[in-house]
Amino acid sequence: MKKIFTIATLLAVAATLSAQQEGTYNESVVVKGSYRPTIEQAEKINFPAQITDTIGRMEHDFRYSITPMRLRALYEPSRIKAARIVGEPATKLYNNYLRLGVGNYWTPMADLYWSSTRDKKKTYGVRLNHLSSWDRLPGYGRNHFGNTGITLFGKYIVGEKLQLSTDLGYEHDHNLYYGFHDSTLTTVYPTYTRDSISIKDYRASYNVASWNFGVKNMQLDPNKFGFAANVHLSDLWATWGQNELNLNLSGDVRYGFEMMRQYKGVAYLHMEWDAYTNGLRLGDKIPLGFVLPAVQDTVRIWSNIVKANPYVDFIFSGLQFHAGLTAAWDAYTTDTATLFRLFPDVVVSKKLLADRLALSVGATGGMEANSLNAMRTVNPYIAPGSEMRATRRYDFYGSARWSISRKLEADAEIKYQLLRDDLTFTLDPLYSLNNVYSPLYVDNNRLTIGANITFVNDEMITLRAGGHYYAYGAVDYNDSVVNTALAKLSSPLYRPDWDALVSADVNYHDKWLFHLEGRLLGSMHADAELTLPMRYGIAAEVEYRHNRALSFFLRMDNLAFQRYYLWANYPSQRALFILGLTYTIPHK
Repeated sequence: MKKIFTIATLLAVAATLSAQQEGTYNESVVVKGSYRPTIEQAEKINFPAQITDTIGRMEHDFRYSITPMRLRALYEPSRIKAARIVGEPATKLYNNYLRLGVGNYWTPMADLYWSSTRDKKKTYGVRLNHLSSWDRLPGYGRNHFGNTGITLFGKYIVGEKLQLSTDLGYEHDHNLYYGFHDSTLTTVYPTYTRDSISIKDYRASYNVASWNFGVKNMQLDPNKFGFAANVHLSDLWATWGQNELNLNLSGDVRYGFEMMRQYKGVAYLHMEWDAYTNGLRLGDKIPLGFVLPAVQDTVRIWSNIVKANPYVDFIFSGLQFHAGLTAAWDAYTTDTATLFRLFPDVVVSKKLLADRLALSVGATGGMEANSLNAMRTVNPYIAPGSEMRATRRYDFYGSARWSISRKLEADAEIKYQLLRDDLTFTLDPLYSLNNVYSPLYVDNNRLTIGANITFVNDEMITLRAGGHYYAYGAVDYNDSVVNTALAKLSSPLYRPDWDALVSADVNYHDKWLFHLEGRLLGSMHADAELTLPMRYGIAAEVEYRHNRALSFFLRMDNLAFQRYYLWANYPSQRALFILGLTYTIPHK
């Protein structure tokens, strides 16, 4: 009997050890349901949280997961009876704010935001903003401008699997082509005075209606299939018979994969179709100063850019890799042919010194359309019927981020760019008042060296300082007449050789907020003979929070009182002061 009992005991122990080895498995559990603050009868197994920091210039999100191996223990402790926890009361939500202000130069401003409160399925709301000025400049008359916009937005989750989002917006902007001195006006039009001219003759107005709709699945695990799709539609109509319709369709898919049974990666594919149609019907409405008697109406239908960007993200031997390319079909630059382009999309990153030093090198590129809507936001004084092309960019760079201490961080970057059909502007010779610009496309190479340093002291004080130096290679304006006149310049028009920024933010007990900023912008060539001087700007803002619902602010800009020029013949106002308040209504 003793021998039988001993053999049986050994067999039982062997079976148990075998079960521990064969019973090891990977398991992924997703728990969904309404939140109830209780302690359930369950084994507590704690896995420390890990944060994967994508360093440097990683263009896309990269996430990976490690599935723990769960071992079944022989000893099982007695279970504790579940206890119900009394939940804390819901905190007040500040889901709205109204900001009103007024400044010198007859400058009113208003911002309104409102959104729905807590809801697991849906979110919706509205945004409204306005800023304008209605003053005059000595010798230049009225320099009015205004920006007003409204957006309705919403998001809805369908069956915890799909997220639908949309927004509907309208924007109205206007400005005056005031860039001619009174002496210039009397020279060109001896019988005119500025007050005798109708504002409509040199007032540009832009209206943009837009709609966006997006859908994406709620799959957060990068190792499983995920997708997203977006539709953008906008219609711009402006003075002097200008019109532009834009349709943009884009989509993304992703899926995780294994390499050599040891490394995990995620494969992505981004597709995009960007299409435009433009119309110009001037008729008798011609901007003041135009020297030709008539302009031919034009219509440009469906100028397209199509992009395909496949890439993969993975980690190999301690290096983070982002590897892909972008293929683009350009039927936007010219109406007669479709041009095929290839751009690199490669970034390699590495962390050193216990993750305190992050290094990245990369080669990237892309193509963007210089549409009417894009150009007028860069230079609001462009001529109707301006030429439109797509800018191509090839970037080769290296960057470093060094966390010197918990409070001090430094960044540095060196970048070499090949720019083709890069957008700049020049005064249009067809306008005798020298106040209207036309686009000028240039091929050039640019070297950029930049660095900045940031100091943060417990979120109370933040100090920043940085700048860039720019060196330009051969400049080709793709126009023999313009190229000959500008050949002696060392840089393209309206491109500074350097810039610098210094700023400070102080948060005193969440009661007083201070911001001070100084900017320097190097001199720029406006044409072969004229150089715009260096711009030095000082801005500041003070906010006093009376309570969580009410605060007061004072914004100050151009405190150096400089009459600077961002565009030739368009001087700025001097110091601007805006005084206002912000009010919110709390909800439970």
